[in-house]
Amino acid sequence: MRDTGHTAVEAVQEALRAGRLAEARERATTALEEHGPDPELYALLGRAHAAEDEDDHDDAAERAYRRGLAAFPDDLPLLTAYAELCRASDALDRPGRAARATGLVERVNELAPGSPEALRLSGRTAWTAPAGRPPVSPAHIQRHDVRQALAAAPSLAEAARLAAEEAGRHPYSVRLAVRAETLTAFTRPGRWLLLGQVRAPYLSALVVLAMSMPAVLLGPTTHWYLWAAAGLLALIPNRLLGALESGARSRATAATAPLPEGAPEPASPLPDPPPPGFRDFAVLGTALTCLLVSTVAAVAPPAPGHDRETKDYPRYEVAAPKEFRGARLASAVPAVDGVDSAYASLWTETVDVEGAFAYLYGELPPLGDPATADALIIGMTGDFRGAPDSTLKSYELGLSQSDSTIDEVWRADAGPDGRLRCVSYATDSETPGSHVACTWLNDGSYGTVILNEQGLDHDTAAEAARTGRDQVLHNTGRTADA
Repeated sequence: MRDTGHTAVEAVQEALRAGRLAEARERATTALEEHGPDPELYALLGRAHAAEDEDDHDDAAERAYRRGLAAFPDDLPLLTAYAELCRASDALDRPGRAARATGLVERVNELAPGSPEALRLSGRTAWTAPAGRPPVSPAHIQRHDVRQALAAAPSLAEAARLAAEEAGRHPYSVRLAVRAETLTAFTRPGRWLLLGQVRAPYLSALVVLAMSMPAVLLGPTTHWYLWAAAGLLALIPNRLLGALESGARSRATAATAPLPEGAPEPASPLPDPPPPGFRDFAVLGTALTCLLVSTVAAVAPPAPGHDRETKDYPRYEVAAPKEFRGARLASAVPAVDGVDSAYASLWTETVDVEGAFAYLYGELPPLGDPATADALIIGMTGDFRGAPDSTLKSYELGLSQSDSTIDEVWRADAGPDGRLRCVSYATDSETPGSHVACTWLNDGSYGTVILNEQGLDHDTAAEAARTGRDQVLHNTGRTADA
């Protein structure tokens, strides 16, 4: 197997060197399926995804690295490749991934101090935070530098010219090269439209929120295309700006002159940017909230007069069981006597739709994170006749826009009524499969059962979801027209 595996590694490497990234990924995946886990193949598969410089491929690269490290936890090339991916991540878009860089670098130094991998990770970088400060992402520094350059120049063109001149005087500074390349990218046709997000990120977030408010205020009476527009309005500009910045970083890093052997890293002439603060995360939260609200509320009861299938839909009464899978009810909306509602209200305030409910089970620390609960059951009742299969993917969409890593997705048996789809995932540095969420959908209800329990198999997760759904929803025997 080793000879065969070595041949496969060489074939993947050759495809990568030639820039045939799709072929490299296909060869690596096929070799892993045929010959089993191999650290070199996992590292190459991750690099073939990361080289695409797109968010979806970055997520796939992280999955490849984590699967490789699950089987080979001390493999230096794998740890190094994963550390480089994490260090290049935006701390606002992927905060957990960016934060993992420090621990991965420390692990490489612990396993092999002075090794080529350790030296590579400790080498020059535009993004190293000052001592005693938390790691700062490339995008955060990049936007700070561009914003300062624009404030100091009378026009975008002049800011780009001055930045290029300063980068020329410091040929070894990656940070100056990135600033110059980013400003140059903004001068190209149509790109200046994205400058508003850099110049005034907080005002931009307020504009997005204001333009989304008609759909939010109309709530369940809103047509689906208004919800879609609200979600896209929050998502597309941010993704376009991220792609522009990522491309500028890649071009600038590749074009920067290498340091002479043994030369120390030159100090940057630019001041250290402040670390991300509350308002930075509020900007990201605005976009994600608009996106998630638009996704969930799009499946709420439609505007009067909308055409629906002629059959009736069931009506449910909602009640929270006192225990679920051995864990006690800790927080509930609608309110339950003697049970706090503060944590559960975090889920229902965003989706202010009649019939929404949220129940959390397990021990919650004071002012703690609802995600630490043993289980959560969230959803809503109403008219869901004709809702498309894409409705089942709303929780997955939320995960993909968070810093979670999706490990597996599958359709499950929903029982005699409706549809059921499950996803296993992990956050931050957790073991893959630390959480499972199963979303159900039928004519009269929609919801998700979230199990914060590692290692659940498909059947157990689906059975738990069906049990949670059936314990919360009680069919009144009436229909919409009764």
